[in-house]
Amino acid sequence: MKKNGKYQRIALACQGGGSLGAYHIGAYKAMAEHGYHPDIVSGISIGAFTASIIAGNDPADRVAKLQAFWDTISWPDMPQLPNATAEMKKYHNTLTSLQGFIFGQPNFFTPRVPGPKMQKKGTLEATSYYDTSKLHDTLLEFVDFDRINSGKTRLLLGSTRVKNGELVFFDSANMKIGPEHVMSSGSMPPGFPGMRIDGDMFWDGGCVSNTPLEGIFNAQPKVNTLCFMIDLFNPVGHEPEDMDDVEIRSKDILYTSRTAHHIGHVTNRHNLQKALSHVVSKLPNDLKKDPIIKELEGFATDTDFDIVHTVYDAPAYEVKSKDCEFSKSSIKDRAEHGYNDMQRALEKAPWIQDKPSHKGCTVHKFISGAHVSSD
Repeated sequence: MKKNGKYQRIALACQGGGSLGAYHIGAYKAMAEHGYHPDIVSGISIGAFTASIIAGNDPADRVAKLQAFWDTISWPDMPQLPNATAEMKKYHNTLTSLQGFIFGQPNFFTPRVPGPKMQKKGTLEATSYYDTSKLHDTLLEFVDFDRINSGKTRLLLGSTRVKNGELVFFDSANMKIGPEHVMSSGSMPPGFPGMRIDGDMFWDGGCVSNTPLEGIFNAQPKVNTLCFMIDLFNPVGHEPEDMDDVEIRSKDILYTSRTAHHIGHVTNRHNLQKALSHVVSKLPNDLKKDPIIKELEGFATDTDFDIVHTVYDAPAYEVKSKDCEFSKSSIKDRAEHGYNDMQRALEKAPWIQDKPSHKGCTVHKFISGAHVSSD
């Protein structure tokens, strides 16, 4: 864990995005090479798989385990011509995503036969198009849940409680985590079945929010934290020119729609808490005894919560079903993008610079590794 004299906690928040999650491999690899080993990891959907593999392995083994996990859930790649053009890559990616829709992905999910319409009402088989039971054993192969539950690396997994639509974070600091908790975070309907945990049915956390930031922000105790937040969909893009563009752009907007809200909420709340701490510290001692002041003092904090927000800007050859396209070549390509983007961010590292003492939260945003802003 890299402290830099400023941070007592390094955190990592991994957004959902299906097969785009291969971007996490390279991003984490770059972090590890620079000494940023998170001691708290949060994930939603495919980000929950990344988070559990990181938390469930020793730092020296994490990158290899991530790579092996993605290799085992992907089919042998369809041949590609060397020096393929963007259009040729799009055609390849369209075929491989279609392969996944028809046959599923090895060691991950398989299509139900017969389909849900032919299954008994009230069963899991009647409420999903794919069977994810193989994923349970795959997670046991790549995740050491005893390590997670021993508290070596804290794990937070965001899932949606179906009966009330509430986003719930399963926290290894407060409960025992198993494969079912990871699977619940990635149970996106209607493709995948929900997971029943302690009597309640849970779906993919992305049904409510694709941004697993809140769990880390609310984690106790409050200490100076540097949180790396990796997003797989880019809110910035061009106006569409055809229906494929419409589907790609609408998906990007849909899955990033709450990111700005969550970051804004966390930033504003934390800066208010730190400003309040500053004000309370200036009050005379007799006024500090006032019950209302004591209540405000309990809300205040003198800690920092800085965010490194890294966004994957998908290349033009990614297709409209990019989050369902698991070809080995695309997995390798996304991992390389993640590595290069995070390397560029880490080389700039604006968070190591001093900031005003009253400011508790600064967001350093990078798109494709380019530093967009520090707010």
